[in-house]
Order: sequence, then structure tokens, then C-alpha cells
Amino acid sequence: MQRSGEFELIARYFTPIARRSAASLGLTDDAAIFSQNPGQSCVVTCDALVADVHFRAIDAPETIARKVLRVNLSDIAAMGARPTGVVLTCGYNRDLPEDWIVAFARAFGEDCAHWQVDLLGGDTVSTPGPSFFSLTAMGEVPAENALRRDQAKPGDVVAVTGTLGDAALGLAILQDRVIIADPAHQDFLTDRYWLPQPRLQIGLKASSLGSRIAAMDISDGLAGDIRKITTASNVGVILDQAAIPLSAAGRAATMQDAITWQQVLAGGDDYELLLCGDADDIARLGDDVTVIGTVTDQKDQVLIRGLDGKMAELAKGGFDHFSKS
Repeated sequence: MQRSGEFELIARYFTPIARRSAASLGLTDDAAIFSQNPGQSCVVTCDALVADVHFRAIDAPETIARKVLRVNLSDIAAMGARPTGVVLTCGYNRDLPEDWIVAFARAFGEDCAHWQVDLLGGDTVSTPGPSFFSLTAMGEVPAENALRRDQAKPGDVVAVTGTLGDAALGLAILQDRVIIADPAHQDFLTDRYWLPQPRLQIGLKASSLGSRIAAMDISDGLAGDIRKITTASNVGVILDQAAIPLSAAGRAATMQDAITWQQVLAGGDDYELLLCGDADDIARLGDDVTVIGTVTDQKDQVLIRGLDGKMAELAKGGFDHFSKS
């Protein structure tokens, strides 16, 4: 069966999602119209995801749709903002059947409802190349309360939400680079790769404190992303490997093979929050936030204390501590 044209696809599958918001104008115009609430700053972020670069082309359309939305909501969370709307551009490979697009749109709409975010517009195109999706997310945060990367100070603690390394280990399992014997652990780790969990509530709580907190989401791995905060804030950090939170599945993987620690430290797709701030402020964020280190005045120096107590430099790709004497 021949796939519907661009306008038919939009009208049939995406207009029903957009009807939740009057700002979308039912996708009948070329732009949306919305007003910013008084006393609020607007936060805007955009990410593009390309098949077999940012997601596996063979993955289910439902998981791809949810990931497209959630990785952008993670950026909104990292600014301490509440999401208000998204604009989605879909570039579908011309050979994808319409049933694939139907499943994608249905899952995307369900996830928009789950995260209480409105689809305001976008575009749909056909391409002979790999499928791609570009989503622009907008949010709002009380003026002057947005979380930024350049706010870390010596003496702050370094903390993260959730557990680290699960998504990278999940991808490694899907690519047959890591073998996990326990089926339940396999399922947990692969689900963490397929379905990021943006930490919107913790981000909102952090911004509501009105305190100085540096924040970003961990999309490229702890080892690489911590340097983005140290560079922006002109500081250094010392991390404690033993304090890094692991899921039961992640801990089992590191006990099975110590080299999987490189996945924990340098693997991407965690989409947890990385936070630096006063210890009392960080403690107010709740039990799902774990302190893993301290901020120093040694600009751009990123060190990690290993499980054996020895110190090593943490490079972007992980650390070579296991071979050090």
C-alpha cells in the first residue's frame, strides 16, 4: 500500500496529538502562537536523532518515539524548567511502511500526555537516507532561577540522580559486546537504553530552592559531561568511584567484569542529572540524589578515587586506573 503524503500523515496522525493545546492552532497554520507567563523565563532546546547514530534503526517505532521526546525533556529538566511544548520534525525513510509511522505517532502522543507536554507543530518529510527526528522543546522557569553549568564553586559537592551506566550497558548487551546471564538484569538494562527517564521533578525542585546549583544532564557519559561543568565554572572535581550509584543489574555487571566500569563512567544515554552545589541544598533534593565527589579549585582537573583508594585522572573515555600500580 502506498504511503500517505506529508499533509495527510500530519492531519491523520499528529493533529490529534496537537489538539490538546490551543497554541498549536490544530496544526492548520505554519506556526504556533503562545504567550509567556509573567515572571517566567523561556527555556528552549533542540536535539536531532539519526538512525544508527543516536538510535538503532531496527528498534521498535514506539521506543524511538519516546526516546526522541525524552532526551529533550531531559535538557529541560537540567535547566530546572517545566516543559510547555514541543515542535517535531520527522524525516522518514521512504521505504518505511505507514504502519511504522502510525505506531511512532501513537507512542509519541501517549508520551506527550504522560509528561504533560503539548505538540505545537513541526514538519514531516520523506528521505532516501536514514530516518531522523529533530525535536525542539520549550519550557519555563521562574526568572533568575534557571540552573546553569557555570555555577559550581570550590567546596561544593558533586551529585547525580538515579543510577549510572545502565543505558550504556543495555546498548552493549544489544550489540553483543556484554553478556549478562540474568534475564531480568538484561531486560532492565536494555529498557534503560530504550526509555530514558527525564528527571523533571528533581530539576524543578532544584530550581525552586532559588540557590546556586550547577546542573546538566548526563547524555555523553559522566567522564565527558563532568568536564563541561568544570570548564564552564573554572573548577576541578574529585570523584569517588565507590560512591557512584549502580543499579542491581549494573552492580552485577561490574562484579562479573571490572572492565564494564568503563561503560558506567564513559557510556552515554544515562539522561540523569549531574549537580554541583552546597551540601545542604543538594541534600534537600531527596533520596534519589547521591553525592559522588567534591568541587576543587584546580581548574579543569578531574580526578577519581578508585575502589582501591588510589587516585587517577578521569579522561573522557573513562580512566586507566586498573592498570596503574
